[in-house]
Amino acid sequence: MSSIEPFRFLHTGDLHLDSPVTGLTAEAPPEVLRVLRTATTDAWRGVVRTALSERVDFVVVAGDVFEVASPTLLGQTRFRDGLAALADAGIRSFVVHGNHDPLDGRSWAPSLVFPAAVHRFGPGPDESVPVLRDGREIARIHGRSYPRAAVTENYAAGFRADPDAPFSIGVLHTNVGDRPGHANYAPCSVEDLRASGMGYWALGHIHQPGQVLADPPAFYCGIPQGRDPGELGARGCYVVEVDAAGRVTPRFVATDLVRWQPLEVSIADLADDEALGRACREAIGVAADGADGRSLIIRLRIRGRGAMHAHLARPGYGEDLRQLLNEEGVDAGFAWVESVADATRPDVDLDLRRETPDFVGDFLRTAAAARRSAHTTDPEEHERWTALLRAAVAPVFDESQKGRRYLRESRPGDAELSGELLDDAEALGIDLLLAAEEER
Repeated sequence: MSSIEPFRFLHTGDLHLDSPVTGLTAEAPPEVLRVLRTATTDAWRGVVRTALSERVDFVVVAGDVFEVASPTLLGQTRFRDGLAALADAGIRSFVVHGNHDPLDGRSWAPSLVFPAAVHRFGPGPDESVPVLRDGREIARIHGRSYPRAAVTENYAAGFRADPDAPFSIGVLHTNVGDRPGHANYAPCSVEDLRASGMGYWALGHIHQPGQVLADPPAFYCGIPQGRDPGELGARGCYVVEVDAAGRVTPRFVATDLVRWQPLEVSIADLADDEALGRACREAIGVAADGADGRSLIIRLRIRGRGAMHAHLARPGYGEDLRQLLNEEGVDAGFAWVESVADATRPDVDLDLRRETPDFVGDFLRTAAAARRSAHTTDPEEHERWTALLRAAVAPVFDESQKGRRYLRESRPGDAELSGELLDDAEALGIDLLLAAEEER
């Protein structure tokens, strides 16, 4: 390996320009919609500003620049403009294509001219490009783009560092270790990454930023802007320092404008509606203070056991509470409550009622037996209760009924049936039974 001159670069990817923010269960006000509509492109602008302010030597983009293979003119122009701003500052960019923007799509329209300082990797193996500073090579970038959307070949296995290069960086859109919940495109193992001889792996495809491997350092940059409730927490890019000894120090820099924020508030010590409202506002305020100036889309979950359960169970109460929490309006740096979920339980001594020899007690004892079946070592008992729980929900997912085909992907597993769904069914049953008792 040649001697190393210290340098700094920015690792980004999964920009998904043109993709909307999804998963909203309530109609957002105009002030919120204006931010959400341009959130992905504004996050890309944040990436570019980070590269400029950090005075990086170059930028690597690890695939999925666009959401679709035929992106809009607006998305392409915004990306091109960002690359041009980098090029004007003397910063080169190195781009690979992933499964959302493969080379057989129209991700790079012929009517748009991209800066000469941008290198787009092709689909062939063993492609590498030197990075020069003042005429001297400081690093060598290896990359490979997807020729089509569904690539099942192990691309990483073909990466090999040149021993004459001062420092080698691999840029790849890949699923390392067959991570669940993600399409297994260009699959590889950590052993493949180690065998390559790369000094750093700049990875894309997994939207959660973080480290995959320590030696050599391998990181997913994550998505610059979370787009749905599953993409929680800060999102951004990595600024990576490489010193004269080849030591690598990645530093995460947030570029997102909006963050999804789940919040929980307990009713355990709350006596009335005003107390619940105060508790919710306090929780929202704490979340906003810790959001680094970002706006928040809040999903509020009210939990616990107490007198307020009867209030929350009333039709329309949750929506009324949501509107009251949002009634002060939203400005820059908003904290908008998108939904309120009732996960509270009745203010009942379940242990006492479970021992009572009446119908309510029978119901609670039956629920407890079903719950215990998930942990029993008796296979026959476990299977008997599992079959009963499956049969209880089967009519909801009967495909012969109109519309049931849309629920096929939502069918609960056995653990959910004997856990969260059973808890919810018990709470609903207690509400109905106690109401019936009061009417007698």
